[in-house]
Amino acid sequence: MHRKLFTSRRSAVLSVCALSSVLLLGGCGSNSDSGSSGSSASPAASPSASSASSATASPSASVESREYTHLMGTITLEGKPERIVAPYLEDALVTLGITPAAKWAYGDLVQEYLEPYIKDVPKLDFTDGLNKEALVGTDPDLIVLYTPDLAAEGAYDQFSQIAPTYVFQDATVSWKDTLNVIGDMTGTSDKADAAIAEYDSKVADAKEKLQPYVEGKTFAVIRAKPKEIQLMDGTYYSGPVLYADLGLTPHKLVKEWSWDYAQALSLEKLPELDADYLFILVQGEQSRPLLEEFQSSALWQSLPAVKAGHAYEMPSNYWMASGAIANSLKIDDVVRTLVP
Repeated sequence: MHRKLFTSRRSAVLSVCALSSVLLLGGCGSNSDSGSSGSSASPAASPSASSASSATASPSASVESREYTHLMGTITLEGKPERIVAPYLEDALVTLGITPAAKWAYGDLVQEYLEPYIKDVPKLDFTDGLNKEALVGTDPDLIVLYTPDLAAEGAYDQFSQIAPTYVFQDATVSWKDTLNVIGDMTGTSDKADAAIAEYDSKVADAKEKLQPYVEGKTFAVIRAKPKEIQLMDGTYYSGPVLYADLGLTPHKLVKEWSWDYAQALSLEKLPELDADYLFILVQGEQSRPLLEEFQSSALWQSLPAVKAGHAYEMPSNYWMASGAIANSLKIDDVVRTLVP
């Protein structure tokens, strides 16, 4: 079993929403095209939540013993965690030079863009949700959950019996905050700082290259799922990179209708999406028939972006992820697509 690195106590009164397997797949969509300890990884692409839980080390804690207060309570870490399980936060671990003890998977679906770094890390299958038995098998000494949904219905108490369990409010909203929290807990804050600085430099360089080609233009991202086409929001995953970091102008329908949450886009509403540029994400090949149905319609063919040849399919694997590596890859895609 894991080393005894912690004590954990739950906050007195806290209510969290019920666990939903649908949320896991819906939030982590990707194109679908294993035991390692916390050894170091070498991310080639890594440069690197308002909703991230704040991790504050207690002033009275020594370097070896640190307390972290989070959404569900407080954990105490003694020493440096070495076997870390942080499902769907592997981008942050790899950026920090940490190989996770297990990686997120949904059946055969994995985060393909991270496979060069964690191909041999065993999968933690989320098809039926996250359960205690699966976690025990990974022998972690730190568990990090990106949303309280994963800790609902008594799961937090069960997980805390295995290893100290830190719960974010929503780790996907601000990858920088998330990276800083995990960096502090793992003693890799210097790598977090370096990754953020490198990313910010990349953003500045990309904005300079893009400026002559994007001024006065509007942008939108649509996502094909098996049963619906969505207009993506400006808050999660690709939205903050495009609209906040790179300063691209979101189409008015994004700003007025889908800014906070992705919305189902019907054929009837499609003509309102007269953006100059469209980025298209496909959640697995099972989503392609519905997309092709849209694309074969006269309404789609009449969209300004389509008529101008400015509708581009992008890899949903990392466009529907958040982190230094994923976001850096998105920037590469945008610059490569828009700059002649």
